[in-house]
Amino acid sequence: MMWKLAFPFLAALLAVGFGQDTEGFTELKANDPGVQTALKFAMDEYNKASPDVYLYVVVKVIRVQRKVGYKYILTVKIARTECIKDSGDGPCPVFTDPEYQCRFVVYNSVWFRRWMLLENKCS
Repeated sequence: MMWKLAFPFLAALLAVGFGQDTEGFTELKANDPGVQTALKFAMDEYNKASPDVYLYVVVKVIRVQRKVGYKYILTVKIARTECIKDSGDGPCPVFTDPEYQCRFVVYNSVWFRRWMLLENKCS
C-alpha cells in the first residue's frame, strides 16, 4: 500500500532530476535552434496582430520550456523598436519605452506542417 503513495513522488522527483517538471516540460536554452524558430514565429505573429505601426523585438528571454518536442512556452521581455512594420530588414534600435513581459505558447504541428500561436499574453 505504501508504494502507491511513494510512486508518484518518485516519478516527480525523477522528472525534475532530468530537467522536466511534473507536467513533462523540459527547460531549454534560448540558443536552441527549435527555440529560435519558435521565438521568430511568435514575434512575427505578435507583430502582425499588433495595431502598432512599429515592430517589437525580444530583448530578453526569461524562460523556455518544451513539452513532447512540439509545444513551446516562451516567457520573454519585448520592446518597441524604431522600425516601422514592412519597412524592410535592417538594424532596429529599441525605443526607451517600457518593456513588456509576454508569455507565448507556440505549437509545431507535425501533422499539418505548420506553426501555431496558441497563447499570446503580454503585460
